[in-house]
Amino acid sequence: FLGAPVEPEPLYLRCCPTLSWEDRVLGFVGCFVIGIAISLSSFLSWGALVNGHPGLFAVKYSAGNVLSLFSTAFLVGPREQLRKMVSPVRVVTTSVYLGSIAATLIAATLLQEPTLTVVAMVVQFLALLWYCLSYIPFGRKMIGRLFSARARPLL
Repeated sequence: FLGAPVEPEPLYLRCCPTLSWEDRVLGFVGCFVIGIAISLSSFLSWGALVNGHPGLFAVKYSAGNVLSLFSTAFLVGPREQLRKMVSPVRVVTTSVYLGSIAATLIAATLLQEPTLTVVAMVVQFLALLWYCLSYIPFGRKMIGRLFSARARPLL
């Protein structure tokens, strides 16, 4: 209402410009294709990972995942993507995902520890999968039920 203080948007929401639909489609396709290509090219460095040199593999894998994530931001708009990433439903998954990317890069480049790198990459993949499932209606619930149903015979 009149006279009520207006709360400014956080910086991470103000820094993203408004894009046209054509720009969004081009950005999505470009980032997605390049992200997938970089992620797939990381497997060309699998031998180096197995031989104790995980850096190149982890950097390519993580960079490809980040570009693929950015591609979806083009479709819904960068502002909305950032809002959704920090929404209560996704903030934990987003934090785990971003933290696992950092852990992957630290384990691979600074520590040069292949086993820890692979563990961080698995967490990265699972967090990205869980994040993506949050956009599918009842996606997380379906996967949760599937795994709980599969686990019952083991208990």
